[in-house]
Amino acid sequence: MKFLISNDDGVHAPGLLALFQALSTIGEVVVVAPSDEQSGCSSALSVTKPLHTHQLDSGFIAVNGSPADCIYLALHELYQDTRFDCIITGINSGANLGQDVLFSGTFGAALTAQLCGLPAIATSLVGGGVKGRSEGQERGQEDASHYQMAANEIVKLLTETSLLDVCKSLPYHVLNVNIPDVDNSADIKGRKVTSLGHSPIARPVYHMVDPRGRDAYWLSLRKRKNALSDSGLGKDSSEASQLQNKPPLENIDEDVNNVAVVMTDDQAVAAGYISLSPVRLHHTPKRALDKLSALVL
Repeated sequence: MKFLISNDDGVHAPGLLALFQALSTIGEVVVVAPSDEQSGCSSALSVTKPLHTHQLDSGFIAVNGSPADCIYLALHELYQDTRFDCIITGINSGANLGQDVLFSGTFGAALTAQLCGLPAIATSLVGGGVKGRSEGQERGQEDASHYQMAANEIVKLLTETSLLDVCKSLPYHVLNVNIPDVDNSADIKGRKVTSLGHSPIARPVYHMVDPRGRDAYWLSLRKRKNALSDSGLGKDSSEASQLQNKPPLENIDEDVNNVAVVMTDDQAVAAGYISLSPVRLHHTPKRALDKLSALVL
């Protein structure tokens, strides 16, 4: 098998290296990734500046652009004569759950691959392996072991199941995979097919004043710690934007009542399961068409 991988944490990120090493045991792997961190850039393409590539000693190709740039450039120029079996992005440092996929560069790169007609999987490690280090442990050691565990779980998905064949049969879908941040694979309870959840953000915007006295704003997607236990914004709603309120899911997707999904992605990882969420793209819901068609325009 041939894999193309990328990420949004940068070409030197431990999650990318772990994914490369694990996938190399089952196939040929090509890496094209951003030269620096590009978190939160979604599927943005750089159309107002030229891109430059640099090949590292590892063979990885670094690009001065977004994750989507990397995939787009790889498929249309750098490896245009290579037929990849799957594009896999990640392993992202931290969860990509619920509404996060809209902003995620990891997901955006996978989306770009799927729009080019190739099966795509976006992978993330919930928590990013950044728990407190033990006394005497060097920086990055715990990160590496947790990412390696997550990468091994991804290989198991590809080799122990027919997941790749199913992905190939689902055009305009990206499979969004989130792996719990546990000490070892024995702590993972299993795998769950899930729907995207929606968790309120603790504080969407941080306002500050810079040293020159100017207003400055730092955007955040960090979720509230007790989001899973709340049915709504809860008692801390004053800290969260009212824009985060959402209509019931059954009012959004007419297919939801016909699918046996009992967990959302955030619920699954909180319970210790690997979450696999198929995210459909280029979809115009029939219900929306019917409502708009009834208008006199």
